[in-house]
Amino acid sequence: MSNGLIGFVRKPGYSFTNSISCHPEKNYISFKLACSQHENYIAVLQKNGVELVVLPALEKHPDAPFVEDTTAILDGLAIACPNKEKSRQGEGSSIHAEIKKYIPIIILPESTFLDGGDVLVTEDKIFVGVSSRTNLQAIDALAKFTKKPVIPIKVNRGLHLKTSVTYLGNKTLVIDPSSIETSALSEFKWIETENSDRYAANCLCIGNMVLMPKGFKKIASQIRKEGFKTLELDMSEFEKANGGITCLSIIFKK
Repeated sequence: MSNGLIGFVRKPGYSFTNSISCHPEKNYISFKLACSQHENYIAVLQKNGVELVVLPALEKHPDAPFVEDTTAILDGLAIACPNKEKSRQGEGSSIHAEIKKYIPIIILPESTFLDGGDVLVTEDKIFVGVSSRTNLQAIDALAKFTKKPVIPIKVNRGLHLKTSVTYLGNKTLVIDPSSIETSALSEFKWIETENSDRYAANCLCIGNMVLMPKGFKKIASQIRKEGFKTLELDMSEFEKANGGITCLSIIFKK
């Protein structure tokens, strides 16, 4: 099965257990289990029609499997994200070398800090989280490369905007409204998470299929009621590293 999608992922290295994280179980990441979960993630993407470029581990960068933060995709352009976190600077060069084989890459000004996990793209608008990793200068910088309005959203809790909200399509969001400023999102239909299941707010949509973390039956049921299919993945070791399902890939139309 092919749907014209190309994706980029990076295998975890042994250093993954040292990822930046505030999760209470961050010291109990299993490298072996993380690798198994990542291999399953790859298999699921391929089964759903994504042609994958699998990059090797970067031992100098523990968080390197979270490739989403290196690149934002807007209107057929790849935006190379200037990462604020020093330990993550340098992750992007090898993946950008692969991405530019498919689409042009834009470099943002040095005053800009941006993580791809803060960029939420919909049909009509682009929402950018103003977070500990992304500054207001990123809003102005991105606006120069798209015809869509670029709208800032304050992130009050969690690492990135997409930690707390996923756009499924059909004007529908999965959202943790307690963690972000929501006034700019009133035009959408919300599937709301509660505090106990807010990890499920980060999902990955491939066509009509929604990949989501396992163990959140209520949210999965609500997603299916909106006409989508769901596939639940074990993400335990990546959750301990403050990462979610979208964090592990960059996917776009070839």
